[in-house]
Amino acid sequence: MLEMGNIEQSIAKQAMRSGQPLPDRIRDAPELRPGLELYLQAFFDLDSERSHATSPTAISWSSVRNYAETFEFDEEQTENIHYFIREMDSENLKRIANKMKSG
Repeated sequence: MLEMGNIEQSIAKQAMRSGQPLPDRIRDAPELRPGLELYLQAFFDLDSERSHATSPTAISWSSVRNYAETFEFDEEQTENIHYFIREMDSENLKRIANKMKSG
């Protein structure tokens, strides 16, 4: 399971010391189901390889396949990584597009 990062830990400690409630963003953070960290880490790894220099681009199918092969994923894991990367990437691209519109 993923733990709070250093910044979130610092904010949580400050809130406790000052008697303030945790910010909603930290208090209501989603929890990742056991075993899914593998796919979240894969997304971060694959996301770091691309550039959005001219416009946001999706993570390519071949990049996902190469990642699965490199880490010797079995057939089920390979199917899962394609699904999860596509879903996370779709949401990430929406977020980037909205940020570009407003910014």
